[in-house]
Amino acid sequence: MSETMLHLGDTFPHIQVRTVDGQTFSYSAIWQQKPLVLVVVSTSQADANYASALRARASEFNDRETECVITRDTVMGLRTPSVVIADRWGEVVHITEPSGSAELPPPDELIEWIDYIRRRCPECEGEAH
Repeated sequence: MSETMLHLGDTFPHIQVRTVDGQTFSYSAIWQQKPLVLVVVSTSQADANYASALRARASEFNDRETECVITRDTVMGLRTPSVVIADRWGEVVHITEPSGSAELPPPDELIEWIDYIRRRCPECEGEAH
């Protein structure tokens, strides 16, 4: 088992990956503009089903001005499968690295995380520290 390089509060690295749809995604293109939901999956049927369920909800991510990227590429510091959510400034706010696809968070949970990011108040969080 590899050690996770990304932790909550870290800055998400400027990666470039190929999506499951065959497109090239560069994090630099959305940095400081949109939150990111990055999903790393394998070639298993369970992961393909999960990716399909997420793609079916693409309009909900788009409505929230969020980039949802699904890749089979290796992302340094993450296991497969995994989900990372970063705010528009690149702060990692959520990481899930389950032991298998069945434990990946449902699309509704990912959308709830995006709604949380959109509502949170950075000034208030600063007061709490």
